[in-house]
Amino acid sequence: MGRSIITSVPASNVSARGGPRSDIQTAPEIDGYSDALMKLIPVEVIGVYLAMQSILASATPKTEPDLVVFLVVFIFGILATYFYLRVNLKVSNNLQLGLSVGAFCVWAYSIVPQDFIWYNGTYAGLMLIAYTFIAPKIPLNLKSQPK
Repeated sequence: MGRSIITSVPASNVSARGGPRSDIQTAPEIDGYSDALMKLIPVEVIGVYLAMQSILASATPKTEPDLVVFLVVFIFGILATYFYLRVNLKVSNNLQLGLSVGAFCVWAYSIVPQDFIWYNGTYAGLMLIAYTFIAPKIPLNLKSQPK
């Protein structure tokens, strides 16, 4: 199972019954809500981000958090999400890549150090729940299919 969300079965993947030596291919199943949700959340990159934030929290003095370092780690997470999915996992749908980057941003905000003045745990929780509920319902096949 790859990380690309399957929204429809291409006609080329469905094969008719052939002769005795033909290889019968089974069409991939269309992903449901929970499968799409699992494929949209970049758990590997969120894990790396969380580890980096933990290292920063233990390494810096307990004064005000350094916004520049936080932003560097955050931007690294955005780029890592995109390139990890695009290059390593071969996700080619740009909307899915964008939704995964958005999921990373929402998750990153929800686990940001609480010392930042612009952080609000209530808003972070509400945003996390709303994005996680809505994102898998966004149709990924917006292009019109050739006839």
